[in-house]
Formats: sequence, structure tokens, C-alpha cells
Amino acid sequence: MSRDFLNEVSSKILEIKSLNKKTIFSISTTAKQEESSYMTPVRDCDDFVLTGCIIFDQKILPMLLEKVDGMVDIILVDSEKKLPLRIDNNSKDELKLHQTVGCVETGSVSRICFEYIKKSKVFEFKPNDLTVNATWSFLSHRLGFLSGKKIGILGAGNIGSKLALKLVECGAEVHLHRRDFYKGHHIVYGLNLIKPEGTIANIHFHQNIMQASFLSDVLIGASNGHQVISSDVVNTVKKNCLIVDLGKNNLTKNAIKIAAQHSIEIYRTDVTPAIESYVYEVLKMQDILESSYGKKDLGFCNIVSGGFFGSLGDIVVDQINDPRRVIGVAQGDGALKQILNTKDQNNINKIINKFGILKG
Repeated sequence: MSRDFLNEVSSKILEIKSLNKKTIFSISTTAKQEESSYMTPVRDCDDFVLTGCIIFDQKILPMLLEKVDGMVDIILVDSEKKLPLRIDNNSKDELKLHQTVGCVETGSVSRICFEYIKKSKVFEFKPNDLTVNATWSFLSHRLGFLSGKKIGILGAGNIGSKLALKLVECGAEVHLHRRDFYKGHHIVYGLNLIKPEGTIANIHFHQNIMQASFLSDVLIGASNGHQVISSDVVNTVKKNCLIVDLGKNNLTKNAIKIAAQHSIEIYRTDVTPAIESYVYEVLKMQDILESSYGKKDLGFCNIVSGGFFGSLGDIVVDQINDPRRVIGVAQGDGALKQILNTKDQNNINKIINKFGILKG
């Protein structure tokens, strides 16, 4: 099985390399364990092309990385620890990154990748957060506004909980369902504690799934592979409700049939916008750290850029290596000075003359 999967990996890499763009390969895991690893779709964007895989066992990592390292420009590795903690003495030869007496798999996929990858650039990413951001963006665009909407979320795990907080911050009344009363109650209690003080809307916990879904404007299946949305649940929502399946098989066949009969739209979250924007974020952050971030002594004064915390009197510019614009003068507490003294003005004029740049 692993041989077929690795052959598919090689084939996909050849496919994306043929497009003559920056190539990116993602390696992710999920808490829901499946029989075999699988590939994610090829996403052909303006400036790069991306594909990747979902794996369920750390033992395949060394073989996978051998196929990928150096064949793509960037490797994104899942930093979320979702694989189960387990002892596997058969992994000793493949995984040498253990400090315990025996070989204990920790789910630390990203750490292993950073140790093994030598040729491609490697960065961490959080797939669950991308799913949350993509779902929020979809609902915001599709509905126009979220304030006052009743949104039922069936499943209060990592994704469901994060999404609930993001939605309630927009004024949505969120109704969260989890079968485990103790965990569900404490999750909702905690989320309501950390939401902004000015947020009037609340997150409500329901162990009864019908109470969570009743008269929902939006119903979200966020369960980890369980068919939580049945025909009975669909019958409780508003006639113009939107149903979003965040997981796999969150809806029963009868639920899908009932929804279709009543023209209720069902969506699967497309993470393409979120992952595409994240790649640009990675590339920009890399550029900032390599060419913009830091502090430089010019002799007559210091310049800082890229978010570097400047001392009092340091001149803030757009990039440290080849500044093209003066942003201001550091106040020493993270802010810019509002009133400049003669020394500040003289330093700015010297920088303008030295680099031929403009004052922002």
C-alpha cells in the first residue's frame, strides 16, 4: 500500500513541476484515523502550484520525505499534534528522534520533517486553522453579514470550537452541540469567557442535538467522521438554511435527500482561498525576515524595520537592507514619536540623502 502511495506522490510532483511555477507540497495529519494515506488535490494558483498528502502514521515519513525533499521548492508540514501517542518498537530504524527508552510516537510530524528535510525550504502550517478561516470567509461572503444569525455547530472539537469563537465575535448566536456534556459545557463556558467584552452574542451549549439545530440559519457539521446531521436534524432548520459539511460523511443519505427536496443548499468547505493566502503569507514573512527585519547601525543613527522593536530615536524604515521609505521615529515603547526634535529631523534628512528614499 505504501509503495502505491509513494508512486502517486512522485507522479503528482512531476505533474506540478511541469507547470513551471514555484512548487509546494504539504504534509498533513488528521485526528480521524483512516486505513491509508492519500493525496490532496492539485491547486494551480497564479504564482505557485500546490499539492500534498494526508498521512496517518509517522513511519511513512522518512520514505515520503526522500521522495519530496529537493523535488519541490517548499514543503509545508502540519504543526498540529493530532496523531495518537503510541509505542511502536518496529519504528526504531525509521524514526531516530526519540529520547525515551523505547520508540514512542509523539505525533510530532513537523519536528521530524525539520530534521529530515535538507534541500527544500520547510515551514509549519496549521490545516485546522485554514479550514476555520475558509469556512468563516465563505459564510461571511455568502450571507453578507453574520450578526444576529443563528448558527448551529454540531461538534465541539478543535475546528468546531475555534469556528464558534470566530462566529460569535461577529455577533452570531452560536449553538454548539457535543455528546460529552462535561467537555461540551466547559468548552462553551471557556469560549464565552474569552470572547471580547463588547460582544453581546453568546455561544450556547446543547447536549440535545435538536436544540442546537432548531431554526438555524446555518447548520455546520464539524464532527470527526460521524453522521451527526440526520433527516430529523434537517427537519428542524429554517427553510432557507445553509448546511456546511466540514468533515467527511457528516450527513446521512436521508438527510441529503430531505435537504434536496426542500432546496436547502449543502456545501463542503473549500480551503483553497485560505491555503493560497497562507502561502503568500509564508513567502512574505520569509522575505521580511531575510531582507527587512532587524536593526542596522548607520554610524549617525540606527534604522529598524520589519516590526523590530526600536529604541528611542531609532528611524523606522520599510526594509533594513535597501530602505526605500522612512516610516517614522521610534518612541521606544513600540509606538512612533508624534513630535520630532531637531536630531530626529537631521537623522531623517541624512537617511534620505544617503539612500535617496522618501519619507512615509
